[in-house]
Amino acid sequence: MSQSEETRISKTLDSFYKAESAYLRAGGGDFAAIAATLDPECVIYQPASLPYGGEWRGHNGFEKWMQLFTQVWSSMEVTNPEQTSMGNVVISRSHVYAERRENGERLDWPLLQYFKFREGLIAELWPFYWDTAALIDQLQRGSHA
Repeated sequence: MSQSEETRISKTLDSFYKAESAYLRAGGGDFAAIAATLDPECVIYQPASLPYGGEWRGHNGFEKWMQLFTQVWSSMEVTNPEQTSMGNVVISRSHVYAERRENGERLDWPLLQYFKFREGLIAELWPFYWDTAALIDQLQRGSHA
């Protein structure tokens, strides 16, 4: 991969994280900034056990996923991403700090993400949470209070 392609992918990831955070803070709305980082045939795979789990395809699918994701989280910050590139694949290890929309509780967890790119845009995204059982437990705690 050329240096310019690596730079393009790095900028796309940075733009994706910023757009995702802005979308959450706004409670949804304009999806255009996120869509600009995604291949038209993109797919995101979320663990089925999460409230926003499933396989989401294309810009419409990704936007529907973001709408569900926004029902759970009011803010999210992906910090200190360490990225390893292998051609059109990037593995990113980071730490996430998030706030629950329902009650303002702040949660954090380590996150590993697999990104596949097509022409500088995100074509596949697989997030790997360290402990989905603990995350689900935290999300369910107090949700009926």
